Amino acid sequence: MRKTLLIILLFLSILPGYSQTRKYAVKVVGIKVGEVIAKKQIKGDSVTYSLSSLVDVNFLIYKLKVDYRVNTVFEEDNFLTSAVKVESNRGNYFTETKRKGSKFKATSHQHDKTVERDISAGINSTFASLFFNEPKSSDKVYAEYYADFIEISKPQKEFYKGVLQNNIDEYYYENGELVKIVKKNPITDMVLEYQKPKDKITR
Repeated sequence: MRKTLLIILLFLSILPGYSQTRKYAVKVVGIKVGEVIAKKQIKGDSVTYSLSSLVDVNFLIYKLKVDYRVNTVFEEDNFLTSAVKVESNRGNYFTETKRKGSKFKATSHQHDKTVERDISAGINSTFASLFFNEPKSSDKVYAEYYADFIEISKPQKEFYKGVLQNNIDEYYYENGELVKIVKKNPITDMVLEYQKPKDKITR
């Protein structure tokens, strides 16, 4: 019996994982200013979502350079931990959220404030996971950087609306896959558009 269990565990440990990558162009007034690479990796009961983004906006009255990275881990469909690191021309920031018993502990140094909070609500979705999973009305969508929850609604058939503090996003899906995010801004919107992989030329 013990030998059989050992063989099963060994077999499960060498099963290949699943990985998916999606790339998005970041555009301001139609001009590409950066790229977001979203990755989803599955191994056993663990799912890791990661975002890496480089944005360089250099207009006459508006300059922004950001290196933004997110790493979020779910285990058996339950949020486990996340880490966000931001380096920009306006400062460097971070947020960490970890499970502590039946709650989560969030520590965040943001551009306008520092946050220390305990979160008792369950988390089954995050900003990073939205790149791969269309939201449901029952989802508690956690914004990893803000250490807070996004209020999701669907005011029109074409898109979902996400509201957090003064931030408003629109999420567009086709066949369950995220194809565009519009980040509303008083000056000009920032748009993330999915880039379809180019067909490989075979000879």
